[in-house]
Amino acid sequence: MSLSLREVEEAMKHADPQTRHQTLRAVADLFLADAPRLDDTRVAAFDNVFDALMVRPDRGDLLDLSHRMAPVDNAPRRLIGRLARDEDIAIAGPVLTLSPRLDANDLCEIARIRGNAHMLAMSVRKDLTEPVTDLLAAQGNAQVARAVANNHSARLSTHGIARLLEKSALDRSIGASLSLRPDISADVLSVALARSAPDGERDRATAAAAMRLVLSLEHAKSLGGAEIAAFAQERSYEHVVAALAVKSGLKYDAMEKLMYPARASGVILVCKAVGLTWATVEPLLALCRARNNLTEADAVRLRKEFLEVSRPIAQRIVRFWQLRQSVGAA
Repeated sequence: MSLSLREVEEAMKHADPQTRHQTLRAVADLFLADAPRLDDTRVAAFDNVFDALMVRPDRGDLLDLSHRMAPVDNAPRRLIGRLARDEDIAIAGPVLTLSPRLDANDLCEIARIRGNAHMLAMSVRKDLTEPVTDLLAAQGNAQVARAVANNHSARLSTHGIARLLEKSALDRSIGASLSLRPDISADVLSVALARSAPDGERDRATAAAAMRLVLSLEHAKSLGGAEIAAFAQERSYEHVVAALAVKSGLKYDAMEKLMYPARASGVILVCKAVGLTWATVEPLLALCRARNNLTEADAVRLRKEFLEVSRPIAQRIVRFWQLRQSVGAA
């Protein structure tokens, strides 16, 4: 190989950003052209060159390197580690998902120092080991838990399964995904479900108590937007669900399903149909973000939907849901 760390460092002392950018691209091209034929010593030499060039790198260069190096079996390890730890998920994501150069220790470290976006990217990797899936199940949000449960190549420990089932109390799709995994025996799943059953019973009791309070307020004609907003600001999730259910004429379980990201447009329709103002809906959506992992992008979209939909249309849709609910009960 004709390039050495000393030569690159010397050349870069007087190089302007454009020269450094062009050299980085050229070195990446050279490595990728020869990668299948390079031994460990030569790959390490390329790693040194990349180190010397990665001084205040351009974001576009990092994005390019991440996408091109992610699937390469013998990509330079330090380069891959740097890309994987980048706080920008657009840069880190391809490497976290695809690079075979990251081991379980790397993934666990990154999961601890970065957020859910980085954990989600690694949760779909092939052949994740138990230490990684245990950490993702414990620290990740519901979206991460769903991805881990759906990743049939990932190995799950009994502890990891139990943590995922804890989260399935708020997102039933997690439990459904676990039940479809061929690597989890019915005995293991039943034991884990039994452990999580008391939590489910407490949730049902809390929901029933919330419904009793809300029905008493409605009977006294004291259940309005101000009360619902107060429930949301106090993080009284079950009371918010119960209040919307009572005001809309929907069942508690049906209303609760609308509180999750995939069906949150339904919450907007209910809120509009029962005459709530945006001042009430805003803290309600903030509670959904905290409880059910509604994203900021979801919140922006839902605000737009709330402002655009008319109340008569929302009422018509909710009446249809009421009719379908009554037919289903019959």
